[in-house]
This record gives sequence, C-alpha cells and structure tokens, in this order.
Amino acid sequence: MSLIICILCYFAFGQLAIKSDGEYIKVAVLDSGINKDLDVFQGVAFEEVNLTHPGEKIKDDFNHGTPVAGIIVGEAKAKLKIYDIKLLDAQGNGSIDHLVEAITWCIDRQVDFINISFGFQTPNSELESIIEKAVEQGITIVAAAGNTYGLATDYPAKLDGVLSIGSINEKNKRSSFSAIGKIDYVFNGENVQSIHHNGQASVFTGTSFAAAYATHLFIQLKEIYKEVEPKENFNAILQQYTVTKDFWNAAEYGKGTIFIQ
Repeated sequence: MSLIICILCYFAFGQLAIKSDGEYIKVAVLDSGINKDLDVFQGVAFEEVNLTHPGEKIKDDFNHGTPVAGIIVGEAKAKLKIYDIKLLDAQGNGSIDHLVEAITWCIDRQVDFINISFGFQTPNSELESIIEKAVEQGITIVAAAGNTYGLATDYPAKLDGVLSIGSINEKNKRSSFSAIGKIDYVFNGENVQSIHHNGQASVFTGTSFAAAYATHLFIQLKEIYKEVEPKENFNAILQQYTVTKDFWNAAEYGKGTIFIQ
C-alpha cells in the first residue's frame, strides 16, 4: 500500500515511560535516511535498516532524514544511539507496510523514542494496532501534525498515544501550513537551523522540523529524569514543563509548548 507523504520542506543554504538501555538514549528516526558521515553526528552511535532498498547502504536522497536527525541530535549532552530507518524514497514516498515494519523493528529493539516527521490522511487499522503496542511498551512516539494548511491532522499524529506536533512561528502564532485538530504540542517549525544532506548549514520549514525539535527537547527531559522509575509517566513529566499563551486554543496549539531552562 503506497502513501503520499505530506512534507513542506523549504530550505536555504547558509543548520513516557522512562526507561533506558545501558548508557544510551535510543531514538529511532523513521525517514529518508541519514548521512551519518557528517561532523554533526560525531559521537553518536548508529544502527540502520534500509526498507526501500534492503541490503544497500542508506543514502538520504530526499534531503529530509538528515536535517531531521540534525535537529534531534543538536547539542544534546546525552549519549545517543540513533536507529536510522529508511522508508521514504527520493520523492518522499513510502508505504504503510514499511511503516508498520519499522515500528515493529523499534519495539523489538526497545527504543525510547520514535520520530515520524511525515504523515498521510488515510487511517489504517494495522498501523493503529502496532502503534498501540509500541505505546504499551513505553515507547514515546513523536509525529508531525502535517502541513495541511489548517485542515485535519495527519496520521499517525492523529492517533491516540502519539504526540502530535504542530508548528508556530517566531511570533508564537500557528504557522499557516500547520494542521488543526488533534494537536498535543507546538514548536517552532519555520526557518529551523539544521544540516543539508551534503553537509551545508541550512534552514528548514515544516511540521517535520517542529516534530524533530520536540524530540530533541524530550531527549533532554529523558536525560534529566534518567533515574526515575520505569513506571513514571512521561506525559506527567511533560506537564511540569508545559507553557501556554492566553490566545492559544487546543485545536491549533494543543497543550502548548515545552520550555526547559
């Protein structure tokens, strides 16, 4: 089953259940692949699986997975292991079957976070089932709400248990392209600094990159609360850092944004 990925990607050259596995925070990036040879990823452990071309070395030929991963890694102080799962091709298209396979793969490896910086409008029962299983296993799933220009939130962000991330601009207003509906949190998604897949510093726009920044902040909270018992609810921790504006409504801004001093 094929799907059209809803991604707005402008760029200009110029950048829970709390659980752990040893020393690493484990983050799965389900996307178009990551150029892991770039300096920004030095010191990051990687494991990869190529679902679009099984057995081949991953290449980010869509220039999406690399900047998403660059935002996620940022200047993180935590020791990270990134699971680079390529399921989008050079045109940004993928299949729901591959998405289900990727999430199953993440469950088997007991990752802490799954970042899904893409979406689609058609529901799928198999996808809903595997996401429910992942959430039950304590995996925090972060997904872009979608660049639907004020129309409904994309799947899988729309699903229960998935943290749906919308985009705001520097004036704290909803970005014109950002979805409305099931929104959990909002973060800046306009002119976000990251790295082009060829290594050049660039800026990117879209809910894809707001979601990546959300994952970056959630990793920081995981590091802060790494000694918390596994039964601790990650959503309860997020509430401690949630801020909102008087003019924000739930359909456009969800609970608000996360601020960490």
